[in-house]
Amino acid sequence: MKLPSSLLLLLGAALLPLACGADDPTVSLPGVVDLTPTNFATEHSGRRAALIEFYAPWCGHCKSLVPQYSELGQQVAADPKLKNRVLIAKVDADAHRELGEKFGVRGFPTIKWFPRGKASAPEDYNGGRTAADFLKFINEKIAADAGFARVAALAPIAQKFMAVDAADQALAITEAEQAAETVPAEDAENAALYVRFMRKAADKGVEWVSTEVQRLTKMSEKPMSAAKLDEVSRKISVLSSFLETPEEAAALAEAEDAEPIAAEVAGGDDDEEGEDVYADGFDDNEGAELEGEDEEAGVEDEEFGEEEEDVEVQAADDDDDPYEDESEL
Repeated sequence: MKLPSSLLLLLGAALLPLACGADDPTVSLPGVVDLTPTNFATEHSGRRAALIEFYAPWCGHCKSLVPQYSELGQQVAADPKLKNRVLIAKVDADAHRELGEKFGVRGFPTIKWFPRGKASAPEDYNGGRTAADFLKFINEKIAADAGFARVAALAPIAQKFMAVDAADQALAITEAEQAAETVPAEDAENAALYVRFMRKAADKGVEWVSTEVQRLTKMSEKPMSAAKLDEVSRKISVLSSFLETPEEAAALAEAEDAEPIAAEVAGGDDDEEGEDVYADGFDDNEGAELEGEDEEAGVEDEEFGEEEEDVEVQAADDDDDPYEDESEL
């Protein structure tokens, strides 16, 4: 049956926006947050790790990335292990050049990984550009982050501490103190946390460890500065290692020792011919680079809740124990 020409015109008009939006980087994508100077600091506070694409609407490679990035956003949003730990976002860095300049963007698309607690210290993402590539990268990063702040020499002692009676706990604390004196300098601060937490658990009871993990986890979901979030995250990670079984600890060590993802950009003939991976396909990448020197943009990390008692994070030093008062960290 032949459809009337008027009906065909109507159908065409209805489908045209959908076809155009399929490769339009500016459209809203499921599971992907559009960042602007107005919402950047609040949406990307550092509470979660983040994968952020900096794009230009006219960039051919940015247009090609839209379906894969949309699929990634949906997969992360549907994964209960990832949706609260990873932000998938994009920035129109042509319209909001201050954000692109803040993070050293010089071509499109530029994709950056922001580890949890480091909202202003990203790593360049140079892996493949399919949803599967992104997801593999994210899962490996999250697995590695599970070992954040942990000290291999102290974690087994902490787990032994949790399994013995009060008399043997004192011996475990002594063993931990001795081990803490031998760790590399970069682990010394975290090693001191193990000893401090063992002493606290010996005084309060081992149940205090799980209770404190829950309290700090709830606190980490509140707005706070990147420095405070980093401090809270360190404590959560160290305390969580007290609760692991030896099998879980071994699996974590294996994940940390996994080889890093190869820094190869999935490309096509353009890459093989040595052309700029950010070329827009029109005029030798004309306009694909941002102009101007590196400078600090006006988007600073905001600090929240400075006056709230339950988000006050103090440095763990021997002279001022932040755990003396249960209302503070």
